[in-house]
Amino acid sequence: MPPFWMEVWIELMILQTFIGYSFVIANACIGLANIKDLNLMKGNLRLVKAHKWFGRIEGIIFFAIVGQCLYMFAQHVLEGDPNLYRPSGIWSHAWFGGFLALVLVSTKLIIAKFRKDEIYNYGHILGPIGVIGWSISHWTSLYNFYFVVYPGFTRSVIVVPPNIIWTGIIPFIIGFVLFLIVMNQTREPTKEKDRFSINQIAFILHGITFGYERSAKELLGKPALYKYVVPETYEFIERMMSMSGFDMKKLERMSLNDAMKEFSKMAEKIEMAEKIKIKWKSEDTFTIESINCSTARVRSVMNEQELEDAVCPWALFSASIVNKLTGKELAIKPSKFNEIGAITELKILEQKEKS
Repeated sequence: MPPFWMEVWIELMILQTFIGYSFVIANACIGLANIKDLNLMKGNLRLVKAHKWFGRIEGIIFFAIVGQCLYMFAQHVLEGDPNLYRPSGIWSHAWFGGFLALVLVSTKLIIAKFRKDEIYNYGHILGPIGVIGWSISHWTSLYNFYFVVYPGFTRSVIVVPPNIIWTGIIPFIIGFVLFLIVMNQTREPTKEKDRFSINQIAFILHGITFGYERSAKELLGKPALYKYVVPETYEFIERMMSMSGFDMKKLERMSLNDAMKEFSKMAEKIEMAEKIKIKWKSEDTFTIESINCSTARVRSVMNEQELEDAVCPWALFSASIVNKLTGKELAIKPSKFNEIGAITELKILEQKEKS
């Protein structure tokens, strides 16, 4: 019979897995709704953000529970509990719901964090791996609690349902409701339609620019492409910045560093990309990285050869700002594209070169 404070703690751990599993179900529903082609999610930034935040919440809760379970596992080991080493509720939860689930969920979360490209390519595999890991942990927790631990309680539970049936069913209900809320918000009839139309236009134009870049490279050669075509492109884009939602007058009053930070914020505000990272490597060299760009879908229908020597439009946008503020030309290296965006290195030249 566990002491009173231990009973409260154990019950709160069941509440944690109850809440965490609700977000697992919600995220699984989002994935299933887009399972035919996960690339379609790239054009819906709000949906991508919700999917990521649900994943973060379930990940935080999972590892919080793992930390607590490790403490309890250590207690069982120190007490020499034989149930750890023979088939029982504690045995199944410790080895399958604990260590096996930890491996599965960690595999999914690590790849999602550090190998973002793999999510769109293998999300239909990685998603189920995470769900299976969470499910093993969740259901062995419930079994161990309701059939092994709870019968020895000195009181009735307060913050979780009194039986395994309701504790098992309710997370599915909550998860599905969360899913419906997200789908409703990301398919708002008026605003969303306008935003989605803009993204579709950008998607088409993005594909066209790739075609023009490839043609220009084949006709003029790579040196001419970067010496003449690209500079003229970003100088033209400068005139279109205000139409894209960027306040150029505001940027002109800032220092270069502050203007680039503001550019990053504004890019996120107009919801054409989740994040634009600008990193200065030196006083005159920086990289610009687009993350979850709404036009990244175009890369999913192109092969690596077609992407060679292409320049990400966000690099051209940033180049136009630098050109406007400094009056200097920029040397732009070919962008390195991935499934969710691109990273490009730019260098500010000492003097403006014209042919």
